[in-house]
Amino acid sequence: MSSNKKNIYIFLSKVVLITLLIVLIIRTFFIESFTVSSSQMEDTLYENDKILIDKTAYGIRLPITVLSIPFTFDNIGGFKSYSSLLQLPYIRLFASQVQQNDIVLFNNPTETDKPLDKRELLLCRCVALPDDMIEMKQGSFFVNSKLYEPSPNSINEYWTQYKQVDELKSIAEDSDISIKDTRQAGDTVFLGLDKYNSFLLNEYLPDSLSLSLKADTTVNYQFSIPSKGKTIELNEQNIAIYGQVILQESINKDIRIERGKLVIEGVEQKSYTFQDDYYWLASDNNINSTDSYTLGFIPFSSVIGKVRSIWYNPGKELRTDRCFKQVK
Repeated sequence: MSSNKKNIYIFLSKVVLITLLIVLIIRTFFIESFTVSSSQMEDTLYENDKILIDKTAYGIRLPITVLSIPFTFDNIGGFKSYSSLLQLPYIRLFASQVQQNDIVLFNNPTETDKPLDKRELLLCRCVALPDDMIEMKQGSFFVNSKLYEPSPNSINEYWTQYKQVDELKSIAEDSDISIKDTRQAGDTVFLGLDKYNSFLLNEYLPDSLSLSLKADTTVNYQFSIPSKGKTIELNEQNIAIYGQVILQESINKDIRIERGKLVIEGVEQKSYTFQDDYYWLASDNNINSTDSYTLGFIPFSSVIGKVRSIWYNPGKELRTDRCFKQVK
């Protein structure tokens, strides 16, 4: 091989390596593309949307699992693409608080058998902040005593009688109204609709047909969101509400909850001080969603970044209306 060709190959190799290094730094610390893999944020984000995650929005979370193969999935052919033998401590540079109604990407905090940065990735909307008081009262959700207004794109379940569903669907089809999901339970049929389309459909329905929001008015509760440094006096009620958070924060300690009492390293605790800020995150699509209603409080340490925009959706046909669309 001539010296000129050798120099060219060396130069190209350096260009490729430097380019990969730059891309890796950008993806790790600044901005990364993410593919939406579920319908739980419809109609704001659709399945297969390619979105951009701003990793600087709430401060840069430094890598924790350093022994990892870059540009790969965490699981390849049934084998992990990383090793948890070397774990760095959780550090976030230039931290700033998540804001209400932000759509954030975060790690599932309940997967405590995995490293923090290798847990399941989820997308949800921020509903309540640290120290906020949340309340469910007769089927309505309140934050700091104010009725929380969900996104106009949020999807809820509405119900109608089985004998009415065919006529109702026919009216929806004639009115170009999209029904997201349908399921039957006995003589009742549940339909998934966003707020706007449910309003329209009710306007078009004759008096002989009915469509009602599914809401459990029997569930009522009230509690505050934990915040870093806040100390609570422990009692049976507090432990029932915050027990999961305390167990997750003390995972490396000998900790247990016995008969409504918290015991750490063999000593009963009369109070507890939270080590992180927490948020209440909810899905826009309330049907079969994974969010704070199923996971509980979401720690700030699990938050990765903010959804900024959709850059495209690789469907059968390119949807130009979703190219470089800002997300709200």
